[in-house]
Amino acid sequence: MPTPRFDLTINLGHVITFGGLLVTMAVGWATFDGRLRAVERTLETATATLVEQVRQGAQLAAVSDRVTKLERVAEADR
Repeated sequence: MPTPRFDLTINLGHVITFGGLLVTMAVGWATFDGRLRAVERTLETATATLVEQVRQGAQLAAVSDRVTKLERVAEADR
């Protein structure tokens, strides 16, 4: 039984395959990077929105407390 032999020559098919692999990797990396940046922008927007909502919630609670106090004062004056 003959032993397997490997041909160590480089031909045009090998060069084309390797070039295609490099191009595919570069395009994949660029696409991934673009999507990652879009996700980061969305996350920053969501974080800013959440912080604003928390701030507005605190302001609403303060206004609600003031209204409650004013209602008590108004009822006491009657």
